[in-house]
Amino acid sequence: MHSTWKLISVAAAVATLGACSTRTVTREVVREQPVVQQAPAQQPVVIVQQPPAPQEQMTPPPAPSGYTWVPGYHVWQDGRWTWQAGQWRMGTIRPMPTPMPESPPAPTGDGARWVPGYWAFSGADWVWVKGRWV
Repeated sequence: MHSTWKLISVAAAVATLGACSTRTVTREVVREQPVVQQAPAQQPVVIVQQPPAPQEQMTPPPAPSGYTWVPGYHVWQDGRWTWQAGQWRMGTIRPMPTPMPESPPAPTGDGARWVPGYWAFSGADWVWVKGRWV
């Protein structure tokens, strides 16, 4: 039986070789291509305008001795610039300092908006509120 098996195998091999002689066999080498990551479409970065110029405000009559007039200023609140009216404050208050120079760091996300820093009055002095991405 073992010899019969060899004859069938040889016959099958000859038939296969004969079939191949009439056909063209091509061999294709497939190489995996590296995946190219495309950067997601970025939303434009919006820089919020500086706050508007301070509003003209008539200083009310002087307060009793020992008070200082703190002029009005803009603060970034609820996604927009809001005017904080001037007021008399007890004690001696230094004038509002000049704005600090800032350069925005890299945006924190798509569609981020840069809000520049500004001076706000807190307690009994001016406090610098740093610019930030919102």
